[in-house]
Amino acid sequence: MIRYYLEFILSAKNTSQEVIKNSLVEFGRDLKVVFLETAQADSPEYKININAEDPTIIFDTCSQFGRMKAIKIEERKE
Repeated sequence: MIRYYLEFILSAKNTSQEVIKNSLVEFGRDLKVVFLETAQADSPEYKININAEDPTIIFDTCSQFGRMKAIKIEERKE
């Protein structure tokens, strides 16, 4: 089985770290959602790391919250 390790920054207005985490937890393993202290108050940013079988569903879900940047994808065989 091929899994993907995803790492990216999500700039998300009008949502919280907990809402993002709850939306992604069912789609992968080892999920980390960390608020970036350097983010501006009007545009909070979160660093997201997750192992997932389908990166598309992760990106589709996150696009509902805001804009993604600094996207890194690693393909891993299990």
